[in-house]
Amino acid sequence: MDLTFTCMDVEQNPLVSQFDERRDLCHSWLMANTENLTLFLKAIKTVAKENEHPIPPHLAALTEGRALTETDDLNAALLQAGESFDDAQCSCLFANLSNLNIKDGRLQNRDLKRESVKALRIDVRDANDVVEAVKTLIQTPEYFQRPEDWDLFCAGLLAMAHADQEFTSKEKAYLQRYVPNLKHIEAGAKIVKEKTPSELGETLAELSSRQRRCLAAHSIGIMFIDGSWKGSEQEFLDLAMERMRIVQFDSDRLLKGLHTLFNVNVFG
Repeated sequence: MDLTFTCMDVEQNPLVSQFDERRDLCHSWLMANTENLTLFLKAIKTVAKENEHPIPPHLAALTEGRALTETDDLNAALLQAGESFDDAQCSCLFANLSNLNIKDGRLQNRDLKRESVKALRIDVRDANDVVEAVKTLIQTPEYFQRPEDWDLFCAGLLAMAHADQEFTSKEKAYLQRYVPNLKHIEAGAKIVKEKTPSELGETLAELSSRQRRCLAAHSIGIMFIDGSWKGSEQEFLDLAMERMRIVQFDSDRLLKGLHTLFNVNVFG
């Protein structure tokens, strides 16, 4: 049997042709996603500077090793993003722009919201859900002021973070970012150790309605922050929502809005 073959045989081999096609598609996808990520970061950097906001920690993985530059024309950049981004990327950009556009519980630039909704093809109701979810996170110092309330805040989030039997560095950094004094984290850990899950749930239910909704939002945030969403975390979240008397409508809105904010893997 003659096993010799020529270059022509290789070129005409259907398996080789399929490999070449897939390689080219993969290369094109990587190039497009790199360009999309660059555009995303330019818009983020521009709004962060305009509103005097630091770049949020959950974007660190995207910004690492990159020199962030701004865009001279944000509206044009948003229109370009709307044309080249897929739906998930448009939603993620909108959520992160909203996160940088809120201060003291209010939108700093309403024109930015209006223009980004239009350019990024965002449904108005979805946009409002995202903004409200982000506001809930940002208003934490307004809802939690007494030391004992901060202790419970930390206890609830620590319990959520340990639902998968792992407390990651990202979850720890998330908690430290929002808590005014690290002593509350220590006090929260003590509460978690001393109380059964049922007892902790009953204690959290005594918080005000605004505090419970805020804690629910942060429970979702800390669940998403490490990039993995485990079934044990979802089960704990469902139980926590029930114990804190968060209605399904509010729970769904918070989940939708905050998943969109932290879903930066769409640019990975």
